[in-house]
Amino acid sequence: MKIKYRHSASKTNTFIDSPPFWIINELFDFESEPNARMVMGLAAEDAAHHALSNQINDEDTITKRAFEQYTSEHKRDLTESECEWSGIIANKFVENLKEFGEVKTFQNEKQISGEKYGLKYDVVAKTDFEFDECIVDTKATAYIRRLKAGHVDPKWYPKPADVRQQCLYRDIFGKPTMLLYCSPKDVYVADMVDRTDLGDIINAMKHIEHILEICKTKDDVVRIFPLICDNFRWKGSPGSEEFAKEIWTKVLK
Repeated sequence: MKIKYRHSASKTNTFIDSPPFWIINELFDFESEPNARMVMGLAAEDAAHHALSNQINDEDTITKRAFEQYTSEHKRDLTESECEWSGIIANKFVENLKEFGEVKTFQNEKQISGEKYGLKYDVVAKTDFEFDECIVDTKATAYIRRLKAGHVDPKWYPKPADVRQQCLYRDIFGKPTMLLYCSPKDVYVADMVDRTDLGDIINAMKHIEHILEICKTKDDVVRIFPLICDNFRWKGSPGSEEFAKEIWTKVLK
């Protein structure tokens, strides 16, 4: 089966978490609108970038920018909790990112040949905030899980998918990467020093390529995987489960 495809950390992590969800998105062109949490992150990142690029430190100004992005750019409801949180998190992003100096690039995309990793398809990476010394990927979240002792729960942070993504970015851009998690009330930072998860994401990409090589049609790919919709990705994507059930029912009848 020949399709136009580029590997990315996002696509590959989706495949690792839920192959059926990867199938409907990459092979059957399913698209859903970003949910409130996704929009919260986008609005917070935009407001933080605008503030850092223009040396804006006023919290109200940063908050206003986040609100405008949340409601105007993404057409979301001002009354949603995520709208208020976007402004708070934007300020936390700014507060923690200032120490890295001037932002060199924001959402910089780089595409390289997959040959470097023994792959047929190209690999694309898109960073958040790049500075002279490192790349920081920002993650907006409703809350950060901590243990009773106050320490971040190591079972939750840093998230394996995020680590795989940053190990790939570190290798592609040749620069240290870090993760900055911010909630309305908390902050957690994780670096990628001594992280060796690159092989995991590259191997998953090889699995994807093998499936695409041995399957003659999209329906053949569907037949490989049972439709299980209990992964978190389905919950945040309205209409995805119904879309998938229709495909699996048709293919397996």
